[in-house]
Formats: sequence, C-alpha cells, structure tokens
Amino acid sequence: MTRIKTAVILAAGLGTRFENMTKEIPKSFICVNGISMIERSVENLIAAGIERIIIGTGYRNDYFEALKSTYPQIETCDNPLYASTNSMWTLNICKEIVGDDDFLLLESDIIYEKRALDIMIDSELSNIILVSDVLKFQDQYYVECDANFNLTGCSVDKDTLDVYGEMVGIFKISSSMYSLTNRYFESIKEQNPKIGYEFCLLKIAKSKLPIATLKIEGLQWYEIDSKDDLDYAEKNICL
Repeated sequence: MTRIKTAVILAAGLGTRFENMTKEIPKSFICVNGISMIERSVENLIAAGIERIIIGTGYRNDYFEALKSTYPQIETCDNPLYASTNSMWTLNICKEIVGDDDFLLLESDIIYEKRALDIMIDSELSNIILVSDVLKFQDQYYVECDANFNLTGCSVDKDTLDVYGEMVGIFKISSSMYSLTNRYFESIKEQNPKIGYEFCLLKIAKSKLPIATLKIEGLQWYEIDSKDDLDYAEKNICL
C-alpha cells in the first residue's frame, strides 16, 4: 500500500454565518485560541507526513496565496464561481492538480487532533469517512452505516437515518473513488452546481465503491461555522 502524501482542503466558501468576522478574511483564518483553523490543519498534515497540501480556494484567495510563503507544501486551486457553486464544484476543479494521487480530504473549518490523520493514513482501507459520537450542539451532520460499517447515508435530519455518529469533515479518498465521483458530478453539475461533495461521495459509495466509516473514540474535534461554535470550541475542545 502506497502511503498517502497528498491532502485537499476545501476552503472556497464565504463563511456568512460569521457575519463581520469574515468581512475581510476567509473563515478558515479565524483564530481558535490564538491559532487560525487553516494553520492548525496545515501543521497537523505536515506533522503526519503529508507533502502536498492542495487548497481549493475562492473567497479572499489572496490570503491562501500568502500562506505559501510560510508553507511551501501548499498549492492552490481557485474556484472563481465560489459564490454560486458549492464544495463539490471546488473539489472537482482540483482534479488536474491532484492527478492520480490518493489523498486526505478535509474541510477548512474544523479543528482536530493529529492522531485522526495518523490513524486514517495507517489504515489499510482505501476510502474512509471519519465519524465521531455526536458532539456538536448545533448544525450536526449525521452519518448512517450498514452492518459492515460502510457508509449508507448522511443528513442534517437525524430522523431520516439510523444514526451511527457525526461526520467530522475528514475523508480518505482513493484515486478510483475520486475519478468516479468527478464523473458523476460532471454529469449533473449544470443542473445542480450547489451540491455538496459529501452527497456525491455517498452516491458512489452506495452504487460502486464502499466508503468505510471510522469512529475514533474520544477524538477531540469541532466544526466551527459561527461565533457560537467558536465560543464553544475555545471553552470545551482541548487541543
């Protein structure tokens, strides 16, 4: 098994729920206890042995370009349509830079323990969604799996699923999975440009290649979508 050396971070969004806090900066540059979310993630990835960090950018792309001077591992792929598209559009346009690499896929607005990356990289499984026990006090993204712990559903509505846990926002993606996901998205993107990447991955997981759910007990992490999330994370998440 070839050890993963590439990561993709999705960071194109506007972060409107932060209101004035993202008037001038991308939301991933908001600091949590003194360190920005994006730098926390980049540092974790480098410490885990990742050599290429591809960031799908959009809003305030200049901030990510400037980050390259500190972290030469960073490459950027700009989505000029970020305001009218969604995360799958950004992931899709990264395909030329990603090439045939397997990679870790991360959202840009999360903080997490580095051990999550180590466990996923060391796993013999080719396609993984990282899951935790339900942690967030708002805006949870619930995950369902089958008896073999393969992904079968994801939704913000827990009543539609047999909930196994909550999506953390970190995936391990094989080149084959990425290729199939891009092919599916390209067949629907004109009709649904705002589809999220997780729904496209789920489509392939249910029809062609399974995605294993991996739950790490006691994992410290948090997705920060708003000022309330930021306040909670600073008070309750120990990293």
